[in-house]
Amino acid sequence: MESLKPINISTPKSDLSEELTAAEMGKLWATYMGNSMSKCILKYYLQHVEDPDIKTLLENALKLSTEFLKTTEGIFKKENFPIPKGFSEEEDLNASAPRLFQDEYYVHYLKYVAKAGMSIYNIAVPLVYRKDVEEFFINCMESTMALMKQIKDILMSKGLIIKPPIIPVPDRVEFVQKDFLNGFL
Repeated sequence: MESLKPINISTPKSDLSEELTAAEMGKLWATYMGNSMSKCILKYYLQHVEDPDIKTLLENALKLSTEFLKTTEGIFKKENFPIPKGFSEEEDLNASAPRLFQDEYYVHYLKYVAKAGMSIYNIAVPLVYRKDVEEFFINCMESTMALMKQIKDILMSKGLIIKPPIIPVPDRVEFVQKDFLNGFL
């Protein structure tokens, strides 16, 4: 099979006078809302975490959420787009609430929200056309994948997750001949 040959397309510099498309607005809005929520939750978790490795992981995730919020807000401001009413520390974070979860839960939460974030960013990349927005979502994807690797490493090193089972490698290709669903239908 022949490999794909590179295509040399001269790409014009990003035209920031280009208006945001509906897809760009929607994905930026979803990114803003999700990261504003994560920022509040992560700040709460950081008040209670005891394990130093998990604390570092939470700090890394908070840094990413903060950076993503700042960039999204910057794009909105350039476009005179109203900044969404996201979650806020003043209104939505009860900093004095008692601890609700063990440190282990925090890592599992991060795994879940990182997957959700990657889903948003991954879907956004082919839908966005403005270069600055495209580069932002590619950066979000790469940064979140790096965080996901840290999450997986912590889960494995602390014995908080196990690998999927290993099955024997088949020695040949087989096809079902008959009676595959015998008794089910």
